[in-house]
Amino acid sequence: MEAIPVTPDLVGRAIGTRKRLSNKGDYGYIGLIGGSTEYAGAARLAYTASAAMRSGAGVTRLIVPSCIVPAMLPYMTECTLKVMPSNEFGCISYNKPLLDEATANLKAIGAGMGLGQKGDNRELTEYLLGKDVPVVLDADALNTIAKYPELLERRRADKVVLTPHPGEFSRISGLDVSAILACPARVAAEYAAAHSLTVLLKGADTFVTDGKRVYVNSNGTPGMATAGSGDVLTGIITALAARNDDVTLAAAAGAYIAGAAGEAAAREYGVTGMISPDTVKYIAYAIKEIAGE
Repeated sequence: MEAIPVTPDLVGRAIGTRKRLSNKGDYGYIGLIGGSTEYAGAARLAYTASAAMRSGAGVTRLIVPSCIVPAMLPYMTECTLKVMPSNEFGCISYNKPLLDEATANLKAIGAGMGLGQKGDNRELTEYLLGKDVPVVLDADALNTIAKYPELLERRRADKVVLTPHPGEFSRISGLDVSAILACPARVAAEYAAAHSLTVLLKGADTFVTDGKRVYVNSNGTPGMATAGSGDVLTGIITALAARNDDVTLAAAAGAYIAGAAGEAAAREYGVTGMISPDTVKYIAYAIKEIAGE
């Protein structure tokens, strides 16, 4: 299967255009679910929300456990907040009625950032896979899939995007990391085809595939090898997935936008000193250039 390079023209299709007569609802209400006491990352969750907003989301709703709300409030800007109960470990405690309320009217959901592994992650992940909107899973949501692979077989959502690095993909697929690195496009495509979903396999070259197509994205910088870069990518992809029927294209475009923004950040801060919020800072500039705005 020949890999398709991700180009600015392709990304422009995923970004789309804005009509003069439109409102925030036209560009998608999205939800981002994450956080725990151990991995509070309040600022990082806020950066994820900012990444989504900078990528064109109409409204971003953060869904977090109650124990980290005081830490979140100083970072709350354009996004809104829905509070879930916490368990004794400071992780989200599953509550279906509250989740129904928190996820109502969302056009796409991103989940996993800082969830920790001591919450009701199996129930939460199964719930998300039962939604009928695009679902982007990262970090501890991927760890949950690795523990309970049967969840993918019982899902309703037909637009699932998994965003693993090679180590996470090894746990999900059962393949050795060496086998993954030897032929990343092929193994990602085979897994995506077998499970009818999209895999975004991170790396120096990022491969995005639904098992029928394989996009390869080669931009970016070693400066993005820093905490929170995956969270930023999840925010971008979730925003694009909310307004694209083709979630594989949205994921490929998200990888390109993140890479372009990271390159711009590296030019200002250098590859050693840049951190993930620096990438967020340049998302809007990257989109402006790509879309010719």
